[in-house]
Amino acid sequence: MKNNSRLCQNLKHVLSALILIFYASSAESQIVNVWAVGDGEKIFRNDTDHPAEQKNSIWDGNKIHLRGLYNEVLGFQIIVEVDSSGARGLEISMDPAVHKKSGLVAGGSGEVKYGDQGYIEFFSQHYLQVKNPTEPNWFYGSENSAPARMTGWIPDALIPSDALFGKGGFPLTVPPTKQEVYRHQNIVDVIPRAASQNQGFWIDLYLPRDRKYPAGQYESLIHVWEKGEIIKKIPVAIEIIDAYLPDENHSNVWVYSSGPEELGVYFPGLNPDEIRKIFKFEARRHRIELVGGFDAHQSAFDEGIMRDYKPFLDGSAYTPANGYHGPGEGFGEKLFPVGMYGGRVLGNTKEKMQEESDKWVTWFEKNAPEVNYFKYLIDEPGPAQYDFINEEAKWIKSNPGPGKRMKLQVTTGYVEDLRDAIDIWDAYNGVELDRLEELRKTGKDYWFYNGNRPRYGSVILEGTAVDLRVNGWIKYLYGIDTWFVWQSTHWTHNSQGPKGRLRQRIFNEPLTFINEHLEWGNGDGILFYPGMMPHQPEESRGINRFMPSIRLKNIRRGQQDYELLWLAGKEAGAERIKSLAREVVVKAMDEVDMKDKVYWPQHGDAYDDMRDRLLDILKD
Repeated sequence: MKNNSRLCQNLKHVLSALILIFYASSAESQIVNVWAVGDGEKIFRNDTDHPAEQKNSIWDGNKIHLRGLYNEVLGFQIIVEVDSSGARGLEISMDPAVHKKSGLVAGGSGEVKYGDQGYIEFFSQHYLQVKNPTEPNWFYGSENSAPARMTGWIPDALIPSDALFGKGGFPLTVPPTKQEVYRHQNIVDVIPRAASQNQGFWIDLYLPRDRKYPAGQYESLIHVWEKGEIIKKIPVAIEIIDAYLPDENHSNVWVYSSGPEELGVYFPGLNPDEIRKIFKFEARRHRIELVGGFDAHQSAFDEGIMRDYKPFLDGSAYTPANGYHGPGEGFGEKLFPVGMYGGRVLGNTKEKMQEESDKWVTWFEKNAPEVNYFKYLIDEPGPAQYDFINEEAKWIKSNPGPGKRMKLQVTTGYVEDLRDAIDIWDAYNGVELDRLEELRKTGKDYWFYNGNRPRYGSVILEGTAVDLRVNGWIKYLYGIDTWFVWQSTHWTHNSQGPKGRLRQRIFNEPLTFINEHLEWGNGDGILFYPGMMPHQPEESRGINRFMPSIRLKNIRRGQQDYELLWLAGKEAGAERIKSLAREVVVKAMDEVDMKDKVYWPQHGDAYDDMRDRLLDILKD
């Protein structure tokens, strides 16, 4: 199979070379402008007069300026504006970074080369056309807190450079522009054919883990290619601060995914263990806890299943010896839900629940004592379920054996009727901050999940890029441990809605969630995209792995920002750093009414400016 894969790659490179030869003989350049922007923006396809084009936090109009720590991933974008006739043979590359004083080279040479020297990874941005924007519901409270722009061609999926030609792989063809029609609140908006359009590229630059690569100034060049010719060279200045971004996350983003068995059809030739491994690795590089969809979380206690899962808990799965390189090397997962979404894995009687909870608690206390494990008791309960919750909680907590120490979690805000039953509250409308302190005194906790503007960032496609970043700042500012995202591979429609169990056309249709009440959200439940689409083969990208999204990259950015805040707090005092964070996030959580505006910046520059101040603290 490996030989066939190598042959396919060789054929792909030959085909690309022939295409470039053809392009080189065709018409003159269609490139209007090339510029750069950080990871905190979504540049729409038709937004060819963006205010960040002239200058932004990483771009002075001519040169890219990046700063970061050892073990940090710096994501940024190259925006190529193409005239109305489109373009062919479009791609980018980046030279390895060279230390100005020593001449030492860090990073790869264009291919993904994980290791202590860092890496450079390239993606093209795939756009989804939103004509009917998500309406106010649990994604945002009112028009006051809605994102400023919710229709148009929105970038999200990031297609690796080695994907199929014509499906986002390099080189790209950008089609001619055309007239657009949008509808919102019974208003029809006809946009004439644009004079030009954007094609975005995403670059991940992973700074070295190894301090043998000296701190200080590095230089590189980005090359923009059209039809096999370099049409633009952009200088890049990179400063590595002499501090190390921790491998360990000091706050958690807990993300659910469908299990390898359910996803298997999207990964032909891979068995569930292989799928789980590559998926876990991709999640780890983005600093998230990908848990919930695996046998270990969905079944009754099984010694063999837990033995197989243990390497992810003790960190031995995330080591170079096991094929993993990148952030989080050697550290295990911190969260483990038992019976995801209320699965009846403990049984249905008092005796059975006590017997099964004994098994779980005994195993964790012996094998993974640092992991925060808990029984996901029920999903989004209402008053009709309160008696049931109290009864089952009483069965577990009255257990004479070790099972009485099993924590119980529900996805709802605090309910007084369940005060004695629940240990972890996980609310979609935000954490009640006064209640958080009160609960912590009794050994309990309060988390938040999904996204709900203006209290915290939204997960929908129309949300700003920083919607998924700001939650890291909110967690640090208010001392909240965990944010939970309900789904990341929602490639089959939710079963309770009118599209139940239909295979999503996620590269063409923005609507990904709709329930029986016809409440819906664009892009909800999607953080990863599949490289193969067996049900719509014309949409396959030809790569047998997971592909990230701009939303996923901003979750990573928020997690890295949290670690930077944490490091600066150790250096300069947590209260001082929280006061700086408050300059960015003025209000959040229940300090904000759901009908209020958003009290945190909508663009990445404000976060980047404060990030520079935090880096200066560590540099000094």
